Amino acid sequence: MKIAICDDDRICRARVVDIATDYSEERMDKDVTFEVFSDPENLLQTVRQNGHYDIYVLDIVMPGMNGIELGKALREDGCESKIIYLTGSEEYAIDSFKIRAFHYLLKPVEKTSFYAALDEAISSISVKRDKGLIVKTRDNRARIAFDSILYAELAKRAILYHLVGGKTVESTSLRTTFTEAVQELLADKRFALCGASMVVNLNHITMVETEGIVFKDAEKVFLGKKACRELRGVWNEYWLSEEGGK
Repeated sequence: MKIAICDDDRICRARVVDIATDYSEERMDKDVTFEVFSDPENLLQTVRQNGHYDIYVLDIVMPGMNGIELGKALREDGCESKIIYLTGSEEYAIDSFKIRAFHYLLKPVEKTSFYAALDEAISSISVKRDKGLIVKTRDNRARIAFDSILYAELAKRAILYHLVGGKTVESTSLRTTFTEAVQELLADKRFALCGASMVVNLNHITMVETEGIVFKDAEKVFLGKKACRELRGVWNEYWLSEEGGK
C-alpha cells in the first residue's frame, strides 16, 4: 500500500512521519510504504510521472497550492485514491468532502486517530479490490473484479461488460431478465441501474452530462436526458455519502 504525505510545515510533517513510521512497523501485515513531500506541486508532478498513490495524507493550509486545490487536481487526473486531510481548523471540512475526502483529522495529529483512519482506508481499499464476480462466457468462465468494471449493458441476449483499459467480456445468453442477472452488481453500492439495460460503476464516472456520461478513462456513453437527470442525482448522492468517500 503506497501512501504519500504532504505538509509544508517541518514540525508537523516530522510528527506525522514519526507516527506513520510507527504504523508501518506495527502493521507489517499491511505492507505499507510512505513517501514524504513538503511541496504540493512536487507531489503532483511525481504522481503525473509515476502514477497515483493508494492513500494521500495532505495538509490543507499550504502556500501556493493548498490541500483542497491539490486534491481537486488529483481527482481531475482520474485519482480514485483515499485522501485524508490534516488541518488546524474545521472550516475546510465542507470543501474537503466536495472532493470526496475519506477522512479529516485535526492537528496536532493524535496517534490513535491517525492509526484508525489508515486502518479504515486500507480495509476499504482491500475490500473493493477483492470483490468480483464469475461470468460464464462461450469459451470458459472469467472472474471480473468489480473495481475493473466501467459499465455492463444488455447486448442482444447477453451481458457485455466494459472494463477499465478498453477490454470487454461477453456472457452467455441470459435465461432471465437483465435486471435479475445483474443483482450481484447492484448489491454493491458502487453500481447503479440506468433504465432497463445498463448498470454503471459510479466510482468510475467523472462527469454526468446532459445526455451522456464520461468515465475516468475519457470513454463516453450516450444515455439520453431523462436517464442522465436521474443518474446525476444518484451519482451526487453516492459521492456525498460515506460509501462514496470510501
